Amino acid sequence: MNIRSLKIVSGAAAAVTILIASGNAAIAEGGPKVDRSQPTPVIYPMEAQRLGEEGTVALRVMVSTSGAPINATIVGSSGHEDLDQAAVETVMNWHFVPGDTTNKAVVSVVYKVPQSAQK
Repeated sequence: MNIRSLKIVSGAAAAVTILIASGNAAIAEGGPKVDRSQPTPVIYPMEAQRLGEEGTVALRVMVSTSGAPINATIVGSSGHEDLDQAAVETVMNWHFVPGDTTNKAVVSVVYKVPQSAQK
């Protein structure tokens, strides 16, 4: 499996790691990428932050030729249903740069409670 990783910090609420991965190198090399010229806000439910919920949600995202996400399917749960659903909502609001050879990407959203919210 080829994996490329890019870490983006989006506000103080969560760190986001974007992984484009596949058993097929064409997806890693020619697949869609998050358009960093557009806002990439992360939805991190306040209640989840208050409860100290953290985790990683892996999603398979299908991207249109215009860069809009078509659908996102959870392929790896954080162990917290609210974070999983927030991750789906998060990536469905992003814009992607379409891939050259495929419209498939795997995106992981990593939730980490900010130091200021921890007590």
